[in-house]
Amino acid sequence: MKSRHPFYLAILALGIVQSCASADVSVGVGGQGGGNTPGGGGGGGEGGSFALPDAAIFLPDAPKVSPDLPPCPSGYKQDKDGNFICCPTPLRILSIGQVAKYGDQGGTGDNTDAFQAFMNGNTNGTATMDMQTKFKSIGSIDLSKYDVVILQAQWNQIPYNPADLWTYTDADAQALRDWVKDKGGALVTMTGYWSDQTLEITPVNKLLNGSDSWSGISYNGDDTFGNCPDNFCYCAQSSVAFSGWTTNYADNPQLTHDVKKVGVFHGRSIKCNGTECQVFAKDATAGIVGVAKKVGNGRIFVWGDEWVTYTSQWGLAAGSQYDDPVKYQQCVGHTPSTSYSVPQFWYNAFRWLVPDNTCFTIIVPPTAPPGQQVIL
Repeated sequence: MKSRHPFYLAILALGIVQSCASADVSVGVGGQGGGNTPGGGGGGGEGGSFALPDAAIFLPDAPKVSPDLPPCPSGYKQDKDGNFICCPTPLRILSIGQVAKYGDQGGTGDNTDAFQAFMNGNTNGTATMDMQTKFKSIGSIDLSKYDVVILQAQWNQIPYNPADLWTYTDADAQALRDWVKDKGGALVTMTGYWSDQTLEITPVNKLLNGSDSWSGISYNGDDTFGNCPDNFCYCAQSSVAFSGWTTNYADNPQLTHDVKKVGVFHGRSIKCNGTECQVFAKDATAGIVGVAKKVGNGRIFVWGDEWVTYTSQWGLAAGSQYDDPVKYQQCVGHTPSTSYSVPQFWYNAFRWLVPDNTCFTIIVPPTAPPGQQVIL
């Protein structure tokens, strides 16, 4: 059995936490396991709600605010040049769908706790994340409470059952379209939760298109990155190291600056129509892996996999046995803690998605490998 040490993540405490939780929405939910071929993994374990122990949270000293600064409702942040910035409200995120439960060891030794902790900021963070794991029509959700919506596994429970797929209507797609295009909402989608069931793309494709193909983006029903191309995948907890970042997109390098590699495994390729498509990640065999697009007043970030949510991939600590340079010399430079930059990947994504929120910040423990220190 592989050993695990917790991956600790803290988001800079700068603002007033605003909770949008309701009877149908929970904050920082962990996950159950299960399944036979999920995301290319195996069976699953079971997790619960996630909280970081106080001793594990590393926060910098609060900035010393000059008394002659004007009042700031949400507090100040100091930028890298020492200037004080009045922070807006925390980034408000809603995750719709089930949280992935697979990953390393088929979920028995992995989860998405690091992803939830990053998004939710634990307490007093610069982001808050609500989890909507029960089906609701998009029109019945008050999207005005949120800056970002994340579409994850769109079915009732884990393990995957085609009969449990959520069914959306054109009205749901229109409600999402209006929030993005007219209200300036930011949308994130992921896929690849169940490798051999291509029907999993149906709900998210419905929301991305509706009756008028409003986003011009959809997932293909293929299976990408299903095989390890080298002898190092086990070093990265079963994922395939991806580094196919492109440079010929409009907002280069904002989406991919200082990103080295991230893990992928059994995903879907992406199709995007229109000159506004910003393909920032591509593979010669798998096609489009990541695309960003400005649609009306809003923005969409579409990723062809879900392994960027697994704790094993974040590399915030040398917690894997494969980080031992003596026992696994062949893995040196090939583990998430030394070659992946998942925290940077997500930081870049959310700063691009909501550019007005200048205070959104992620910091990692000082004990984390140097490559995991997020570059703003």
